[in-house]
Amino acid sequence: MTHTTIYMGAALLVLGLSACSDSKSKDSDENESGRETATNDSPDKAADKASSGSADTVRLTPRQLQLVNVSMVDYKTQPLKPVILANGVLALLPDSRAEVSSHIEGKINKIYVREGQRVSQGQPIVQLASFQLLELQNQYAEAHSDVEFLLAEYNRQNELRKSNIGVLSQYQSADAKLKAARAREMSLRDKLRLIGVGTSAISQGGSMTSTLIIRSPINGYISKFHGNIGTLVQPQTLLAEIINPDRIEANVFVYEKDADFVKEGQTVDLSFVNRSLPTVKGTVAYISRAVDDENNAITLHVNFNRPKGELLAADMTVQARLVGTGEYVSKTALPRTAILDDGEGKFMFVTSQSTADTIPFRKQKIEITRQGDQYVEVKPLGKLPVNIKIANNNVLALEAERKKGE
Repeated sequence: MTHTTIYMGAALLVLGLSACSDSKSKDSDENESGRETATNDSPDKAADKASSGSADTVRLTPRQLQLVNVSMVDYKTQPLKPVILANGVLALLPDSRAEVSSHIEGKINKIYVREGQRVSQGQPIVQLASFQLLELQNQYAEAHSDVEFLLAEYNRQNELRKSNIGVLSQYQSADAKLKAARAREMSLRDKLRLIGVGTSAISQGGSMTSTLIIRSPINGYISKFHGNIGTLVQPQTLLAEIINPDRIEANVFVYEKDADFVKEGQTVDLSFVNRSLPTVKGTVAYISRAVDDENNAITLHVNFNRPKGELLAADMTVQARLVGTGEYVSKTALPRTAILDDGEGKFMFVTSQSTADTIPFRKQKIEITRQGDQYVEVKPLGKLPVNIKIANNNVLALEAERKKGE
């Protein structure tokens, strides 16, 4: 009985060891097989597998891609008609801005306008009381009187010369003095006319005026007014600034790399950044031939159709879109529908396992180096596997699925 028990125990021990040996052998074979499979994977697939658990990767089946309308495309060699996106500001035309000042010294004794008021060309702005104006009129009256006296003397000497009685030198002296007096009279008359004072009444011995009305040189609005009643005004004193916002243009700043793709007469789409206004059409009137130091760009001066009834002012910000002239052939072009803009940059989704049962897509940051109307040229910011495919259409669905795994 004892021997039988020993034999049975030994048999069970042998069977147990045999089972352990088979199990270890099987595990060893599986490990070897796994190492062999990993060794035989391509570098591209290995990279995709390594990143399959990354927060930048999303995995979908072909059926899922079909349901969300995502396809796959390759880089394309594509002629790009460049689309130029540029910033700019509204600016008044040079003849739509005026500074109002006086040509002579005086004191303000009347103010006819206020800031923000619309004025017409020739409308009174201020009235000055001026001693200098009285002196200038008095000088003109004296000059006019001198001309009349010297003219009479010249006529007398001329009659004597014709009668062979007068001395030639006296005639010549009278002629010279008359010309000098006339020049002085004309100079003083032009000064008075320049400041808006007529001379006909003074020439006829009429009264002089001590007040001068300063008038608006253009149609527009008083943007700033300087001075009060009693303010002493010098010729260099700025009294008011007037702008005419009806005459306004857009200054659009284009970088040097895009300079070859713009020309005068080109159509521009303008949108107003901080205003809920519709996009308007414009035309490049002329192109600055110098680089703007502040913006390091070339300025396009754009005439545009103003939105009816809307208030526009200088220095308002605009964005411009131009379809450039000429074409550029890109070898790394993608449809715009393949580009994701998540607010932090531009991205595309790439894979090197486009035929797998479950396809891993990696979110890859890119730089857009050239803009086209339907296509853009891209530059990946990082190394990519060869023979990649890029997700196209509804890439927002891939981004939404990726975020679920974060």
